[in-house]
Amino acid sequence: MKKFDINRFGKVMSRLILVRRRSIIKLFAGFLIGFFVIAIMFLFDRSAMSDDDIRIRLWVISPFINVVFAMSLFIIATFIISDLGTRQQRINEMMLPATNLEKFLARVILVSVVYPLLIAIAFIAADGLQQLTSTLIFHDGRASLVATWYEYCQSSSTGSPLWVMAEVVLLTNSFALLGGMFFRKTAWLKTLISLFVIITGIAISLTTFAYLLYEHTDYELVVTDDTLSSIIGNLICLGLTVLMYWSSYKIYTRLQVINNRWRNF
Repeated sequence: MKKFDINRFGKVMSRLILVRRRSIIKLFAGFLIGFFVIAIMFLFDRSAMSDDDIRIRLWVISPFINVVFAMSLFIIATFIISDLGTRQQRINEMMLPATNLEKFLARVILVSVVYPLLIAIAFIAADGLQQLTSTLIFHDGRASLVATWYEYCQSSSTGSPLWVMAEVVLLTNSFALLGGMFFRKTAWLKTLISLFVIITGIAISLTTFAYLLYEHTDYELVVTDDTLSSIIGNLICLGLTVLMYWSSYKIYTRLQVINNRWRNF
């Protein structure tokens, strides 16, 4: 059983969704309530409001919605093995009649595709509830949170190519998955802290290097936007992404029934 089998993979995926059905329901309900409460809180007003008034208030919360989406997609990726906390759960995972690749890929798809889709559906459903509530409270005045948020994203778009955005999404997703595989307890928090430390370290290193270069040499630091630099940067991001996905898979293939103490953090 070394080859990838699509039928067996489908069964592994179905089993994983069944095992995590409670967390899936909680995730959907939590985001549904959260988005609805956010919208209603910003719309709370005793006086009657027109469609344009409601749209303006929904526009104001659109940047916050973006932050919620970005943080949520990063954090939920760290839950890749959150259901393998006990000894029996890890035994059941190892005894599952499927290849490591099939089991790992099912988990990646769950936290990277299925969960984000649930969040998107919860966002749309919360918008429907928000419009219904707005119609009842503001005397038929209503506006779509989804449409307003989409318009905001279009207006604030930096014009970056789609492949660049996909590159950033894959890079952050691979880092979150690696953090979820590496850390055992409160993986999301430790992964966020690790990301902050790494970004801070890179920023300090670059700033220090530029300062030393400026103060102690005659070289001039020139930032260019040429094709070669862009290609090198893209290759580095691609290499890091592949490395982190591969590392996550390797850690998964070495899961132990009983965690070593030095790894049990």
